[in-house]
Amino acid sequence: MSLVSELSKMLGTMADAESYNQLPPIGPPADRPHLSNEDLELAKRVAHGPILGNNYAFSTIELIEDPTPKEIGFPKPDELVGNSLWSIDGSNKTLDNSAFHLLLARAALVEYKYSDMPISVYHEVEKIDRSGVCLVDGNIFKDDIHLFGESTKGLQDNSDVSWIEVMEGTDEPLIVSFDPSTSDKKPSSHASGWSVKFMQTLELMLLDKLPEERPGVVIRDGPIFPICATINDTIRSLEATLDWENKMMICSSKRIQESTLFVEFLMNPQNERILEFYFPKQNIDTSLIKKTPADYILLPKILKPGQRTPFLEATPMSRTAITKRYPNLTPVYCYYMRRRSPETIIRMEFPRQYLSDPELLDWSLKCVAWQHELGTKVPHVQEFADRQCQLKSESQLLQKLTTSALMRRGLHTLEVYE
Repeated sequence: MSLVSELSKMLGTMADAESYNQLPPIGPPADRPHLSNEDLELAKRVAHGPILGNNYAFSTIELIEDPTPKEIGFPKPDELVGNSLWSIDGSNKTLDNSAFHLLLARAALVEYKYSDMPISVYHEVEKIDRSGVCLVDGNIFKDDIHLFGESTKGLQDNSDVSWIEVMEGTDEPLIVSFDPSTSDKKPSSHASGWSVKFMQTLELMLLDKLPEERPGVVIRDGPIFPICATINDTIRSLEATLDWENKMMICSSKRIQESTLFVEFLMNPQNERILEFYFPKQNIDTSLIKKTPADYILLPKILKPGQRTPFLEATPMSRTAITKRYPNLTPVYCYYMRRRSPETIIRMEFPRQYLSDPELLDWSLKCVAWQHELGTKVPHVQEFADRQCQLKSESQLLQKLTTSALMRRGLHTLEVYE
């Protein structure tokens, strides 16, 4: 069932203006899950946010190689035979109305197969969609809306809820709620937070769709630890990647203008020697580095095309609970600069355990670098996955259906005009 058809059925349960306007305001329902202050704060953060005063993005950062930038080559053609490259990416969209917000989320898994013999299928695409509604006014829908998403009722009391299990249990729209007692009282912020949570959960779910027998490299968009997915869901999905014997997951992100990993590393007074190594005889000290807003200012001065930074092992502040329980999931980071113009830079991340297989890790990083040369801002297979998960046509159609439904019921004043 498509996202549009699912939500259009839900729109059919809206109250008409005459009955709606006679009801007293009751606010959002209390029996549906809602976002906490912590959830809302995490939803606003970028993958590795800027330094704000003494609030750092990482609890620990450790250099695990010598500081010299490293050359990354490309995989040889014969090394690709019988292997696959996968990419996982997602997108989300909210459609805002005064009394409710419609939520759309999609994740796509793309596979590129490589062979020296003709094969019937060279690439495959799999998508997972989920939709939902974030209720601001419990009066806006009639009781029969509960035919479309009973799976979330009562989850507000379960702090250990697995949204993977919820989404695996139903393909109907998920009915969630808005909590006006939080620090951010804008319903649109809550709706956006829910959409991102749905999307990142779907991306984790796609890791279970990978064929065990087929070797290769998985390039997942964004940070290794999704910001809005629950910690339990993140551990559940990433633990499985540690058991792979024939493939590795390399997370790739182009949003380095928002990353402060290298800045925070060089700000540590213990790393003044490394600071001098990168900027010899330039009188650069930690006080000057503190003024640098993000890594993208430093990296072009450190890297040459075709090089990566040395590995840095670091734990994001918001995900220390994961690495304490599972140290082998501790992220290891590096940045890679593209050889061809434009010489864009991506951040690559992988679990610490991958360091125990340096040969497969080196080959995996070569595959990501090669794909980045074929792409522009991100690896080519990742660009293709991004195109597969877009929601523009669905959101445009659903916006028209929502406007029509509101007008038919005399509720056009609830529409949000931008």
